[in-house]
Amino acid sequence: MSELISRRFAADDFEAAIEFIYRNGWTDGLPVIPATEAKIRRFLEVAGLEPEYVIGRIPERDRIITAEKLAINAIMAGCLPEYMPLLVAAVEAVTAPEFKFNHLASMGSPWPALIVNGPISQQLGINSGMYVLGPGCRPNATIGRAISLLLWNCAEARPDGVQRGQWGHQGRWSTCIAEDESTEWEPLHVQLGFDRASNVLTVVSHYPSPVIVATSRAVPERILDAVADCIATNDFIRGIYVLMVPRQFAEIFISAGWSKADIRDYLFEHSRRSIADLKRRGRWNAIWGGRKETRETEEDTLTIKEGDESEFAYVLKSCEYDEIMFSPGMLARRHDVFVVVCGGNAGSRVAFLTPYGTASDAVTRPITMRGARGAQDA
Repeated sequence: MSELISRRFAADDFEAAIEFIYRNGWTDGLPVIPATEAKIRRFLEVAGLEPEYVIGRIPERDRIITAEKLAINAIMAGCLPEYMPLLVAAVEAVTAPEFKFNHLASMGSPWPALIVNGPISQQLGINSGMYVLGPGCRPNATIGRAISLLLWNCAEARPDGVQRGQWGHQGRWSTCIAEDESTEWEPLHVQLGFDRASNVLTVVSHYPSPVIVATSRAVPERILDAVADCIATNDFIRGIYVLMVPRQFAEIFISAGWSKADIRDYLFEHSRRSIADLKRRGRWNAIWGGRKETRETEEDTLTIKEGDESEFAYVLKSCEYDEIMFSPGMLARRHDVFVVVCGGNAGSRVAFLTPYGTASDAVTRPITMRGARGAQDA
C-alpha cells in the first residue's frame, strides 16, 4: 500500500488528541476518535483502495475526496472498518453531478439522507426498525456522521465555510437508515432496477426534521389522504419524497392489495391545494418560484378571485399551473415518492422527508466489495 500523505500530529495522550481536534475545528461539536496510521491502513485495506485513490470530485469547491481522507473521517466518526465499502458508495453518490453539491449551502439547511438496501444492512446491523432515525445504533449513527465530518473537513460544508443554513440540520449528526425488506413489497433498490441480492445505497437531499403524519384509520385511502394533505400543506415543493412506512402500516396496504406503485400514484393524484389556499399562504406565483416576467404586483397576486377555491395546483402531478408554481430548476428535477418500509412496529404514525426545494436529484450507487472481503459487487 502507498504511503499516507495527510499531515501527522503528535499528542501526549488520547484526551490531548481530542482537544487538539476541537481547537482546530475538525469536529462537529461531539468528541471524535483520533485517527492513527494503523487504523487508517486497516480501513483502506477493507475498502481495497490505495490512500490516493480519488473516490469523488467536487468541482464547485475545487476539491477531490480521496480514500485516505474518507478513512480518517470515518475513524473520527466512530465507524468500524467494515463500513468502508458503504461509505465509498455514499461519497460516490454525493459527489455525482446530478446531486448538485452546491445546494448544501442553501439557507434552507438541506442535507443528504442515506438509505441502505440489500444483505449488507443486516450484516452490519443497520437499524430499520424502532428508533430508525436514532440515536442508539452504531452503524446508523457513525456512517451518517462520517459523511458529515468528511464534507465538513474536506469540502468546507460548515458554518465558517460555505454552509449558510438558517437553522442547521439535526440530521447531520446522522440520517442513515436501512429498509425492512421482510415484507412482500419490492424494496427500494429493486424498484430502482437493482437485483434483490445487491447491496445499494441511495442519497436523497431533504430539509430538517421528518414530517410526522398521525392516522388511526386502518384503510389505505384514509392513511394516504392524511399524507397527501401534509405534503400539500407543508412546503408545496416538487422533488423526491421519502415516505417512511412502518411494517404494521405496510401490512395494511399489502392485505388490501396495494403496491408501492399504487401508493405513489395515489399521492400524485391527491397531493394538491386550491389556488385560494396557496394565495392565503403566500405560495402563489410571485411569492414562490413564479417566472419573473409573469408576476403581477404582490397585492394583486395574492387576491383571491372567483373560482380560486375550486381550482387546484398539484405538488407531484403535472398540471396547467406548473410554470406559475415552480421554477424551471424545480420542474427539471425528478419528482417521485420513494416508499421505504422502516420504523417501529407499533404506533399510529407514518412520516416523510421533504425534498430540498430547488435543485438536486436522488442518486443511487452499488456498494462494491473490493478488499479483504473479496473482489465482487455485493
